[in-house]
Amino acid sequence: MGNIWSLDLEIEVYKWSSAEYPQEYAVVYTCVNDKSKFSIFRLSVRPEKVLLRLADSLCDDHPIRVHMELIAERDNNYRYFNYRLVRVVEAGTTYDPSSTNDDKVSFITILCHKRASSYSVTRPGENKMTWKVEHSSCCQGFLAELSFHVNIECHKVNGLSVKFRGPFKFKAPRIITESLLERSTPHIQRQVNGEPPNSINAFVESAFTGNEYILFQAEGRGNSGGTEASAQGTRVTVNNTAAQFHGNGNGSSYEKCFVVMNYKAP
Repeated sequence: MGNIWSLDLEIEVYKWSSAEYPQEYAVVYTCVNDKSKFSIFRLSVRPEKVLLRLADSLCDDHPIRVHMELIAERDNNYRYFNYRLVRVVEAGTTYDPSSTNDDKVSFITILCHKRASSYSVTRPGENKMTWKVEHSSCCQGFLAELSFHVNIECHKVNGLSVKFRGPFKFKAPRIITESLLERSTPHIQRQVNGEPPNSINAFVESAFTGNEYILFQAEGRGNSGGTEASAQGTRVTVNNTAAQFHGNGNGSSYEKCFVVMNYKAP
């Protein structure tokens, strides 16, 4: 079909609650002329865990999968929350260490010859509590961009919470911003109280094998300090439906968070 990005997209934002996650969000881009081509970003939130999942099939020859989780647990006295683990598993993107600084990690992919997809993670600043995630899709010769971002905060009493904003439309050089859900355009936009269609959810919940990047791991329960970027590019299999990881990892097991990892020496 050529450059899928030249076609109109439906843009929908879903919001609901589930038994496992009190807060659930999803952003879905769907090709107007071919409903089988879509991209879904799903955000699931509870005090102990934030799960961010991206599945993109707008280009048949280059699907993208990103699975990111942030886990928090209480200290030794079971009073205050601290981050325990932050990691990303990706398939179909390009991780370029040369484009990564001390604060930001980016996974960038060129699709359909004229479209770029970027998934960026920014580590906390001085407050040590807020992680930032941004997903952007550039199109029209990289002169226009769709973007949304999430701030994940860890409150010492209440645990993890998020602030979700977007999607927005930017025009080069990124000086004009407009909310796509607050204006009338040729695109079809709507905000839905409820879950995305089962066929779309099934894609983002399906298993995949990708490269794991550990961005932070606490040294032990109740310790706010930890190791950054301790394991890079390890191959793991993600079973999203059961929220489980299987494969080579860092030797840690988080049973309450349904995370199982086995270490294998290089």
